Amino acid sequence: MLYSIMLFLHIIGTVMMFIAVGLTITAMIAMLYSKKTETLRVWAALAVKVDGLLPFSVIIIFLPALYLVITTWGWHAAWINLSLAALIVMTFMGPAINLRRLKNILKAADAETASTPSATLVKTVQDRLLWISVITMTALAVAIVFLMTVKLEMLGSLVTFGVAIVAGYIISALILKRPSLSN
Repeated sequence: MLYSIMLFLHIIGTVMMFIAVGLTITAMIAMLYSKKTETLRVWAALAVKVDGLLPFSVIIIFLPALYLVITTWGWHAAWINLSLAALIVMTFMGPAINLRRLKNILKAADAETASTPSATLVKTVQDRLLWISVITMTALAVAIVFLMTVKLEMLGSLVTFGVAIVAGYIISALILKRPSLSN
């Protein structure tokens, strides 16, 4: 019974993470295509708030996962160890890269006086590292769910994460290649 409850909480944490990531990406895309500074400002504020909640979802994922690993799976499975390592890296990347840059966008939007976003503000929204980080972290989260499902050995797990990282770079490049509506 306790196993099922912990698994449920683990899955709820994962769902929360994907909702937060989905809202963050939606806000980022809306900022990229905003014709009005005020609209961009509203989306930036949402992105900052939602991205700031991601560490909470990690706690809800991590604590039950720890219980599941200790009581059932053990530390010998490559997919568990690599997924845990990826989750820890993502937990630090989020505030260090994503949240900091999203706050910079919000600060720049708040300082903007023109009704349409300036070239400088648009450039801030198009921050390549932010986009690569958010999209790659999303792809890594999908890779973790994939590994939780198929439970691959070391090589398969490494390939899975490699594919996620490459996909993150490609998808972010494709998003940034599209012309924004504010230009």
